[in-house]
Amino acid sequence: MLMRRPQIASWQVTLAIFLVLVGFLVVLQLRAGRTIRREVQLPTLRVRELAVLVRQQEDALHALQAEIADLRAKMGEYESAAAQGRSSAETLAREVDSYRMVLGLTPVEGPGVIVRVSERPIPGAVVAPSVQAGDLAGLVNELWSNGAEALAVSGVRVLATTGFRQVEDSVVAGIFRLDPPYEIQAIGDPAVMKGALNLRGGFVEGLRSVGLMVEIRESARLRLSAYRGPLRYRFGRPG
Repeated sequence: MLMRRPQIASWQVTLAIFLVLVGFLVVLQLRAGRTIRREVQLPTLRVRELAVLVRQQEDALHALQAEIADLRAKMGEYESAAAQGRSSAETLAREVDSYRMVLGLTPVEGPGVIVRVSERPIPGAVVAPSVQAGDLAGLVNELWSNGAEALAVSGVRVLATTGFRQVEDSVVAGIFRLDPPYEIQAIGDPAVMKGALNLRGGFVEGLRSVGLMVEIRESARLRLSAYRGPLRYRFGRPG
């Protein structure tokens, strides 16, 4: 497998070039200082010539120092721009993460409720009640309507657009076949969701009245896996 080489940002290359230039100018400055000291020690130079040489070297040093100060100022500008670029990139990354979470493309964890739906044999009944796709869809809609932020049914992450359908004796969510007993995990405010499901005359009471068992319990921490199904729009386009 070919390893991808790490990409180097343009501001990093520019900053490296400036650092090299600054180092080069500092070396020139040090060499110029050593030249002055070496020339001062020569007894054969006349005082006037030595004074001219010193002035020339001092002028050269001042010019180098000015260039170094200018380069340092430009380095500061580049560092500031780089920091702003990193800040913008971090903000964009956070926004992308939030969109991925809304779309269900990333695992998510938090408090919530667990709803378990199963069949309960009724003595003397010819046909025992069974959990249908509409039952699960109704429970999921109740949870969405009462603040659920993420949902999974029998371990399958579902979205607001996920459809439930009955295929003979099985329930299919999207493209995934679900196996009983059915367990819905919903992340959100546990008290609000549990209270909504337990309302008198509500959807859960209707399921219980036809012989289904519905258990609801709160959980301090749930972890839902990412959505694994396709994300395609056949007819919709960005408008």
